[in-house]
Amino acid sequence: MEDLKNTLKESLEFYLEQEKTIISRLALLQKGNIKRKNIKGETYYYLQYRKGLRVIDEYIGKEIPEQLLEQKKQKKQLELQLKKTREAIRLLHEKPSKESDLTSPIRDILAKLTEEKLWDAGVEIIGSWCFLFYQKYLPIEKYPLKTQDLDILIPLPYKGRQFDFALFLRGLGFEERFNLDGSIFYSGNLLKVEFLAPQRGKGSKHTEYVKQISVSPQLLRFLDILNEEPITISIARGIKVKVPAPACFMLHKLLLSTRATRKEKMEKDLRQVVIAGKFVITNKNELSKLKNQWGKFPETWKKLIKNALKKSLDLFPLEAEAIKAVAAILQ
Repeated sequence: MEDLKNTLKESLEFYLEQEKTIISRLALLQKGNIKRKNIKGETYYYLQYRKGLRVIDEYIGKEIPEQLLEQKKQKKQLELQLKKTREAIRLLHEKPSKESDLTSPIRDILAKLTEEKLWDAGVEIIGSWCFLFYQKYLPIEKYPLKTQDLDILIPLPYKGRQFDFALFLRGLGFEERFNLDGSIFYSGNLLKVEFLAPQRGKGSKHTEYVKQISVSPQLLRFLDILNEEPITISIARGIKVKVPAPACFMLHKLLLSTRATRKEKMEKDLRQVVIAGKFVITNKNELSKLKNQWGKFPETWKKLIKNALKKSLDLFPLEAEAIKAVAAILQ
């Protein structure tokens, strides 16, 4: 529970600092609103603002200067971001439920995966829990993130030792559930444990049963990226976790954010991209992995990623410097 309290405290501090930064940025922008007036059939533009008790209409010309249009766009983005930030601050001031502490089942699962040497077989933790491990054990910027999904990546073909995942999870109190494609996930302990595997090419939309570990993973595109050059983190005595390299995580999230099925999660995906990107471009090993993976991608993927980076510029104007630095590398 202490870990949870610390996470909430860090989350609140993050958003309070974010609020100060946004307010400072807004203060630097041109005050007032652009007004259009039609005089004798001609259109003229004015900058309208208040000075004391007076309302000033300052003439700016027959066309709106590009600089003012850009500032207007930035102001709209910053005001939206400020609204979201203040809503997050309000929610974080509320007392969390004791049921939010998921430390125990996660720890048990990771300990068992370490004991059974499944990390050596290429099994990885991906998704939001992977990002949480980055934040806790790597020098990466903190970003409040809540998830109940533990996504476990299974490489295909699987070449590791035998282990009955189903029996183990049922022993922890999880119940077996089925997706429409026949893949199996486990629900319980305020957590959903899901198994995923790479879908290659057009591939099959149906799952396949991996007999050695008693799982039927859901097949998804782009997961092969996460198998490239993963890292292993020691999280406690005798317990390890294998996760994708942050560079590969970032590229995967960029591609994922372009999928129509991820529309509602796009902003969260791109926020994680920005934070991971700031770490990657300052870490020699991760920067090398980023360039290496980028060189292997087909042009269609590269185009999608560049479009996603442009979208992230619109969503996070305060992070423009970091986003442009990543975009410059991916040329």
